[in-house]
Amino acid sequence: MNPTVMHGLAIGLLVSFGMVIGIAIVFATLYRRHLRALRLTQRWMDPLTPLVGSSRSVLTLPLPNRWLAIRSSNTPFLREMLHIEPGEGSRWSEALVRFRERVIFISPPWRGWSLVVGAAIPDPAADIDQLYRFLSRLSREVGEVQFFSADRVLNHHAWAWLREGNVVRAYAWAGETLWSQGDWTLDERLLGLTCHDYGEAVEGPGLCGGPSEQQNAERVALLARRWSLDPAEASAYFLALEASSRVRREGPDAADGP
Repeated sequence: MNPTVMHGLAIGLLVSFGMVIGIAIVFATLYRRHLRALRLTQRWMDPLTPLVGSSRSVLTLPLPNRWLAIRSSNTPFLREMLHIEPGEGSRWSEALVRFRERVIFISPPWRGWSLVVGAAIPDPAADIDQLYRFLSRLSREVGEVQFFSADRVLNHHAWAWLREGNVVRAYAWAGETLWSQGDWTLDERLLGLTCHDYGEAVEGPGLCGGPSEQQNAERVALLARRWSLDPAEASAYFLALEASSRVRREGPDAADGP
């Protein structure tokens, strides 16, 4: 065969091979971008799902605006540490009714965590130093403690995570930044939470802040869900436990009772 023809064929094959490789690279790049976008979409679907959605039981009782999550299943020990008298603070249905009173209620353990509610838990907007001392002392005694607070009227919000008395992460806002300690966690970033520096001005007039403060207050429970327990899901479980226990004690008709 003519060398010129063979040279032309070789060049044509190389060009064709290069085009195939180029097309493959383009498709691979587009496919990777599609997968990355899909993963980001799925990642956001979880935290931005409504707190009580179609897949969860709708609670007839309001959720507390301030609560603790403690990594412990030792209820008697926690009751002692929190100074809860015998027989007090044992029914979660009562906790959801009386959480605005200056008492403390503790939940049954679930997934290795226990929830604590009640107005006796310090309010960060009232005294941030008192809250810090309370959480530090409790964390030194029980290990890992998380605090959450959300005022949906004033948009005040706070969350704190302590381990062995040391602050892992804490942020509190009530008209201004009251507490900011530790590095932002990945969960805070994924939820789109906004954390201001001390003295930093925020959008919106007055003490209620702007859209970012409202969004933070709305998503505190979603952060709790990622860090430990979803308070709505956990409350539904605790109420179901109570109903089941009442049925065992009193018979099937007790499930419809108060």
